[in-house]
Amino acid sequence: MLDPKSTFQQRIIEYLESVHMGEFTTGTMADVEARLDKEKQRKGYVPATETLPTAPPKKTCKTQCGECENCSKIIAWWKMYQYTVDELYLSNRHSCHKGCMNNKYGTCKGRFPRPLFTMTTVDPESGAINMKKGELWMNWFTTLVTYLLRCNTDITSLLSGTAIKSVVAYVTDYITKTPLKTYTVFHAVRNMFSKLNDEDRDVNEDSRSKARSGFVKIVNALTAQSEIGAPMAALYLLKNPDHYTQVY
Repeated sequence: MLDPKSTFQQRIIEYLESVHMGEFTTGTMADVEARLDKEKQRKGYVPATETLPTAPPKKTCKTQCGECENCSKIIAWWKMYQYTVDELYLSNRHSCHKGCMNNKYGTCKGRFPRPLFTMTTVDPESGAINMKKGELWMNWFTTLVTYLLRCNTDITSLLSGTAIKSVVAYVTDYITKTPLKTYTVFHAVRNMFSKLNDEDRDVNEDSRSKARSGFVKIVNALTAQSEIGAPMAALYLLKNPDHYTQVY
């Protein structure tokens, strides 16, 4: 299995590279940025993040001759598909800011920049797979998902037991949140507004950015309030009743 010439390893790598990637399909980030800057000057330009996906042509050429009208439509659609996917430059590109660097280590919370690999390699000793990645500031993504959803995504292959456990813990944390009481919601919102008023805001920050930042902080505060604690989670896992009764 660890033999680089084995059919199994080659097919595994082919599969992984086909379902997620960490680089653009039509060039480097600089190439995509230059093309988008040019596109924005075109009258009637609408960002891909604000449009719906276009279905591929229904009629196809049975012989795939590459010269007929049906083939021309398919080729044009695939070109549009690749360009649209590469417009994830608008959403999947990370740029460090004071929020992601606000920790005691002074490093990016999103783990950027990411390590680069010119090709997918497999460590012969441990079997660890280092996936091909060509961009420092991009998440992993799947082209089809990006084309359909047109938003920021982070699609990663779970290549270790640790990664799988982390995802299970992450998902469990989200699905075990309980509805908040009304007074708890208003209390959290009030506290966050008080903090925002006390903070020294950046004078160069426009009102839209301030509002966005404020709402994000409010949502995060509400999310923290709705989490189930470890004792409650253990109580359900042990199938104990979810309430206390008076002991006589």
